[in-house]
Amino acid sequence: MKATQFTVVIPLYNKANSIRRTLKSISNQRLQPSEIIVVDDGSTDESAMRVATLDMPNLKLYRQKNRGVSAARNIGVKLAAHNHIAFLDADDQWSPFYLEEMDKLIKRFPKGEFFAANYQKIVAEGTYLDPKVALGDIAPNGCVMNNYFDVASRGDLPFMPSSSVITRSLFQSLNGFPEGEAMGEDQALFSKVALKSRIIYTPLVLMFYHTDAENRACDRNLPTELLPFAKRLLIRVQNSSMKSGLKVAIARYCAAHACHLAKVNIQAGNVAVARKLLRLNVCRHKPLHRFSFLLWAFVKSAQNKLTDVFLVPRQPIKPNSMQ
Repeated sequence: MKATQFTVVIPLYNKANSIRRTLKSISNQRLQPSEIIVVDDGSTDESAMRVATLDMPNLKLYRQKNRGVSAARNIGVKLAAHNHIAFLDADDQWSPFYLEEMDKLIKRFPKGEFFAANYQKIVAEGTYLDPKVALGDIAPNGCVMNNYFDVASRGDLPFMPSSSVITRSLFQSLNGFPEGEAMGEDQALFSKVALKSRIIYTPLVLMFYHTDAENRACDRNLPTELLPFAKRLLIRVQNSSMKSGLKVAIARYCAAHACHLAKVNIQAGNVAVARKLLRLNVCRHKPLHRFSFLLWAFVKSAQNKLTDVFLVPRQPIKPNSMQ
């Protein structure tokens, strides 16, 4: 049977230190893609130049003014010549077996339109961490994941954009990634996929997600309220006639998101913001997390107050006091 023809779409913005490593992981694929589209989203460093000077077959570089990662991915899909789109962020890497295993999934589930794989985090050079994914026992040759919201609400996301393949037809029917949203665009698409289509999933670790890369959006932005994808989901739960079990799973998924935002705000010292997030009604679906983070916020606030009381600022020594 003929191998699947993949178009790889890479959004690029100021990743000069990472992009060649990412593209090398494509060159090392046992099954080579038919097309690679790098969309430079107005980089101000040498990212685009480093791509342009590479001699890689089927590599195309498209440049646009800075419009955000969603717009870059969307235009990449629009330019694609093939139906199966493999996203890869400019600071991530694939295992050499990634496209080969995606091809196997596609052939095993020919009616599937969204395919995904497990991953590992790279937090520092040579330091790998497994995400905390509530998968259970899954056959390595893949399965249908019918409970995305339940799985994602109990730990880390089971897959990332860089470990997912989507048909262009499904992508277009979902209107792609939401543009104009600084964060959460990935979960926005995943949620729409989970509500409309089957997710075909393999637990094999086939992608390496770099949390140590430069210029990461999640490092530049610290949300102080629910991201738009979660707000839309909660509105849909309220106004939809979907099954009660699915409603509960979505609510728990949004609660996990709220608790995560509270956690990162506590870590950043924004205790008041964290408390506001944890008081949201949806957080009742994650009672243990809610209680734990409220307690942490209380302790953090008490520590800050004690520091303010006992930390006496040092007075500068006047020159004449030394005489």
